[in-house]
Amino acid sequence: MPDRATTITIAADEQSIAMGHSVRIAARVSDVETPGAWVLLLFVNGRRWGAHERPDAQGRATFLLPLPNPGAARIQVLALPVDTTHWMGLAQQRDLLLAGRWMPDLLPARAILSNSITVEVSRRAIALPAPGDTLFGMQWEPWFTGGTPRWETAQAVPLIGFYDSYNRDVTRQHLLWLMDIGVDFLLIDWTNHLWGKQHWDERPDYVNALLHATQLALEVMAEMRDEGLPVPKAVLFPGLSNGRPTTMQALNEELACIYHTWVRNPRFAGLWLDFDGKPLIVVLDTAAIGDPRATSESALRVPFFKQTLELNAAELDAFRAAQPPVDDSQFTVRWMSSQNEVTHHHELGYWSWMDGTLEPPVTYRNGKAEAVTASIGIFGPQGWLDESAHGRRGGATFIDTFRVALRHRPRIVFLHQFNEYSGQAEGHGYGPERSIYVDTYDVERSDDMEPTSLTAPGCRGDRGGWGFFYLNLARALIDLYRGRADDCALLAVSSPVRHATLSGPTLRIEWSAIGAPARGFSVLLDDQLIRAGIAASPFDVDVSGLPAGAHTVSVIAEGVGTRYPLSYDRLDTPRSEAMPARVDVPFTLQGRP
Repeated sequence: MPDRATTITIAADEQSIAMGHSVRIAARVSDVETPGAWVLLLFVNGRRWGAHERPDAQGRATFLLPLPNPGAARIQVLALPVDTTHWMGLAQQRDLLLAGRWMPDLLPARAILSNSITVEVSRRAIALPAPGDTLFGMQWEPWFTGGTPRWETAQAVPLIGFYDSYNRDVTRQHLLWLMDIGVDFLLIDWTNHLWGKQHWDERPDYVNALLHATQLALEVMAEMRDEGLPVPKAVLFPGLSNGRPTTMQALNEELACIYHTWVRNPRFAGLWLDFDGKPLIVVLDTAAIGDPRATSESALRVPFFKQTLELNAAELDAFRAAQPPVDDSQFTVRWMSSQNEVTHHHELGYWSWMDGTLEPPVTYRNGKAEAVTASIGIFGPQGWLDESAHGRRGGATFIDTFRVALRHRPRIVFLHQFNEYSGQAEGHGYGPERSIYVDTYDVERSDDMEPTSLTAPGCRGDRGGWGFFYLNLARALIDLYRGRADDCALLAVSSPVRHATLSGPTLRIEWSAIGAPARGFSVLLDDQLIRAGIAASPFDVDVSGLPAGAHTVSVIAEGVGTRYPLSYDRLDTPRSEAMPARVDVPFTLQGRP
């Protein structure tokens, strides 16, 4: 039994919120001697929901809890002793971390239950303006079908907690967020699902799990459409090559299955994105099997492509030559590759999942810009540890790659991406030395946009993620693109990285800005002006006289404001009046001998 003196109390900052918004839950553990010895699990109406948190040295923890369903939300916290043998904080009872799990009827040994509070969640309308000439698509994963083991390499913890893609509340919350920021369609990623197969009916069982998760997502979309909500359209994203190529016959069989199973289903009528008169389908094909003009040499320039494709150049070219054409009778088919700055597959009309450059190639068709991908972070040919990779950089990578979309104004802008989380464990990367890490690595070197806890640990020791920042930045960039933020500047500081620990006598400050032009930039250190009227980034500051410890560097865009706070701890609503375009970056300066 737990120490009777140890208690947990919780309180909410609001008693009522609109559906899809978040309430702040403050928790306090009375065990002041060892407050960090607990993992705190939120339950809403008896089921797990929300990121798991650990109390700080004062026994306090804060939850930012999104609530997607109208009605009364009864909230409690269950505290379990922390298990330090696993980064998630639990080992034997790890399934309790998964959203949707019921609170046990018989509480585990030494568990402590908090008081209960209730928050009322009200229905709300969401009104979106008609899309313009450009459609924004969010890359979205329904692959989380393996319970908590699916999250073993997660670099951060989603605000809704670790989840299973079968959980309809998870999809509902995702869709509410995506409607709030103005996304037009979901690119539902199936891509790594059918490698080396001759026929569609040879697919393994994990693909059937993926299909079921997609079916449930479409059901949620249909339910929300029936509520009168402007849900994003759906675009499916199967694959032909990325691992060992499958046959075009298998792909054509898959397309027929998709058409007859989902597109023709009256329940899902109106949910599909019409593109040039037919539902759009995008096929990942990093080896460019689908285009007879391609050569294997282009794909094999990328080291992890060379490993995962599993065929040498002659075999790839022979395989390509043996394939029939794709059956595009029921769909508008577009091919997608990746790392197009290396492969140049965009010159064959291929779109891109992600490129390894701040100047992503734009795909043109019939002389008009058709597609480009803006990314939160980008890895290079050697993965996230490649010197050419660009991490999040405080939002600067997203701004810099999005700038290309503003210049070219294509029909499609892909936002890379919403929820990835799974990468390769240490020592299990690609390449001969198993050191090429793709998908995701740590908080800085990753590309997820889904809101995460600001404090829950990640698999590589990160203490918290990015909160709502990237969702808010995406909304601001979409508004800027669509002419709703012409009076605003959007500013991101790429160096120093937020909460970095630094040493050395000089601090290099770098930033990126987009939108209304500034007449110059001011740099402040601990709120003391260092220099005003700086023309452009970077700017170096002598910090040799600063004491060790916590400091803050600030960059302000002069002569222009913004209506987008770009908050970390809440989903922003654009303000009616401008505020300073200012970014504050906390960092720690190490002591010197």
